[in-house]
Amino acid sequence: MSFPIIPDNIQTVTTLFNSKITSISPQDFPINYARIDILTEDISQINTIVQTVKDGKRLEGKNYTNGNLNRKI
Repeated sequence: MSFPIIPDNIQTVTTLFNSKITSISPQDFPINYARIDILTEDISQINTIVQTVKDGKRLEGKNYTNGNLNRKI
């Protein structure tokens, strides 16, 4: 598995991303805004992602995960 690592030299913070794209339905939470991190997607993929989030859905498929959101620890 490959885990993208993005360093921020200004704030000295490094972000480690999941090996799969995390996609959680905004309908699962009472939110007014959603954050979308764009790493390597092209404009077509970005448009699909934005529309999916606006529709209150989540991306589906083998390249996506909900991050085990409902797992009890």
